Amino acid sequence: MKHLCFSSIALLFSLSLLAQQSTTGEIPPAGVDLVAHVFDNSPKDANDVTYLIPGVPAYYWRYGCAPTALGMVLGYYDTHGYSTIFIGDASTQTAAVDQAIASTEHYNDYSLPLDYYPTMSPDLSEAPAGDEHADNSIADYCLTSRSVYSNYYGWSWSNDIEPGFEDYLLNHTTYSGTCHKDVYSAFSFSDFMTEIGNNRPMMALVDTDGDGSTDHFITLVGYKQESGVDYYACHQTWDYTVHWYSWAEIASGQSWGIYCVYTFLMGTASISENEPLQLDVFPNPAVDEISTGYCNANANILDMQGNIVLQTSTDANGRIDVSSLNPGLYLVRVVANETVSVGRFVVE
Repeated sequence: MKHLCFSSIALLFSLSLLAQQSTTGEIPPAGVDLVAHVFDNSPKDANDVTYLIPGVPAYYWRYGCAPTALGMVLGYYDTHGYSTIFIGDASTQTAAVDQAIASTEHYNDYSLPLDYYPTMSPDLSEAPAGDEHADNSIADYCLTSRSVYSNYYGWSWSNDIEPGFEDYLLNHTTYSGTCHKDVYSAFSFSDFMTEIGNNRPMMALVDTDGDGSTDHFITLVGYKQESGVDYYACHQTWDYTVHWYSWAEIASGQSWGIYCVYTFLMGTASISENEPLQLDVFPNPAVDEISTGYCNANANILDMQGNIVLQTSTDANGRIDVSSLNPGLYLVRVVANETVSVGRFVVE
């Protein structure tokens, strides 16, 4: 029995090292350095270098730092060759971008009732299953705010960013992608410079107030080496400007120290007119609704140029309301049980 208890404690300790949590909200913790390093325009050493990825959008905290930071990564790719990740223009934080980061349904089901450490309030992530909405935003796939996973309002776990990125793309876009997490000690500043230099924005989980515990997810957008010191540039979800902090490992007394970083790689898969069809859609032609045979599943309607024109889900009978669509030829993409099925239909 002693051996079993020791093994259980060791396992929990190992898991605590592997998974860490954000704990911040919309308002930064008291005393956090929000200004960071300010650089002048004086002559620099010949070895000093600076690079910022152009065009990474800055979004403000939307029901969680993790979905907001990940939203900026996806927003960048939406404006750089993957134009159907979000609906409309992702260069600024539009209403559509807000819904993609964290939907109204997400807020109602998991943010409410608003809870703050140390008093947790159960939300619809708790049993019984089925009273919550179908996942439809980044925050849903990052499991943000769900009390069943010990997340207070706006909190997320470090291990949920990778599936959050990959599953959001799979279920709500025409693209695929992969995300990889590294702890600070396994990812050098040289690695960071290479990733940023190839115009691939990253994420990090950091300790903003230097108390030795993780608390906030940020989007990494640039690097600087000046006078022998390494810096990272970030959008930190609490304003719309770029901030520079020292590239340093999380430690007591080290504000904005890094616990782990995330790299992202977009795939090339998309849906086109030549996509193999696996889904029988009826009636076809349709007027007001179509039936897919998949109940309560995520679905996208696309035009024949591959643009998402409707993000929705099937109802309990497998139907989708298409009454808002103009007459024409469309593709429907349904994701159920981690399987993607595609069909083609006409709206008269």
